[in-house]
Amino acid sequence: MTYLSHIEDADGRRLDPGTAQSGPPAQRLRARYDLERLRREIARESIAQGPANLWRYAPLLPADAARAVSLGEGWTPLIEAATLSARLGLRRLLIKDEGRNPSGTFKDRGAAVAASRYRELGVGVVAHNSSGNAGGSWSLYAARAGITCVNLLPTDAQDSSRQHCRASGQPVFLLDHWHSGGRLIEEACAREGWLNICTLREPYRLEGKKTMGLEIAEQLGWRMPDAIVYPMGGGLGALAIYKAFEELLALGWIGGRQPRLYITQYEGCAPLVRAWEEGAGECQPWGAIEIPPGGLKSPNPPGGAAVLELLRHHGGGALTVSADEAFRAVDEMTAAEGVFPCPESATTLAGLHKARARGWIRAEDEVVLICTGSGLKSIPSLPAGHFPTITTSRELRL
Repeated sequence: MTYLSHIEDADGRRLDPGTAQSGPPAQRLRARYDLERLRREIARESIAQGPANLWRYAPLLPADAARAVSLGEGWTPLIEAATLSARLGLRRLLIKDEGRNPSGTFKDRGAAVAASRYRELGVGVVAHNSSGNAGGSWSLYAARAGITCVNLLPTDAQDSSRQHCRASGQPVFLLDHWHSGGRLIEEACAREGWLNICTLREPYRLEGKKTMGLEIAEQLGWRMPDAIVYPMGGGLGALAIYKAFEELLALGWIGGRQPRLYITQYEGCAPLVRAWEEGAGECQPWGAIEIPPGGLKSPNPPGGAAVLELLRHHGGGALTVSADEAFRAVDEMTAAEGVFPCPESATTLAGLHKARARGWIRAEDEVVLICTGSGLKSIPSLPAGHFPTITTSRELRL
């Protein structure tokens, strides 16, 4: 059962949830729920009786869980990182390992919930531009839902994402000049009648991704950590986590102050970091993008202004990480904790080192790193290993 009430825009206008809504990111379309009724009818303790996936939070989701388009996404582990915690001098460090999702990234959360809702609404074709992971994820869920997802990917999109799209039979187009991707999708959707599901154009991808925040709170015993470190591309994931906390606070299921937010970006595409350092209220378009293939390729993040608001309101900061620092952090996280992150996820660990060195994060803090995807998505981008070939057992030695 869903308690979805209406869709709300930035001006507070209520829009019909029975119609597929899509608009410019500045419209800030948000799904709203009848939280008063939900509080009366649903006990927090009943959540634990739900399935071990994101649909355990069905009352706070917009689609009918009984008819969900699901591949078992969500309920990813919150892993104790004791070795890294000691190395960083932290009271407690945890890693939210989103690489356990079906396509290997957190994008499955948004695709599952949005595809479920759009199938209910009778939507036949959706379209978006994606640096790769969302395209691969949406292709899998669109195939399962029986709808079509038009994917516009950059020419350097990783093979893992391309293969998800190819094998699922979803249409894929490649674009070299990535800065124009959003505009091309907008024009095609207006011409063809497709639903534009680009970042922050519609309300339901955010609803799926907010389950990261719901899970963090539940896995910590219905409370929030002191700080969250998040690798930002378009900004939707960070906004979703904090929407989850806001709803849980409104329900009375958690209490206290919301976590400080620390954003990491590659130094070769860091519009949010630049805006934060300059004290600006919104991001300005980035120039040449010089980052490894994969996520965080958002030269003008749709959620930039809203994430800057989160930083101002809750505290935190924004840091850049070089590609080499991210690759080293992949190895550090894997060797220390056994969690194999993609390089864009590993920017959180590299950024955490910098935040500790600057005194932004305190020794007594409890910190959650969001590992948005598995390193298996990025094998061709990672440094090649050099291994000896042997012929006798005598050569097997340390």
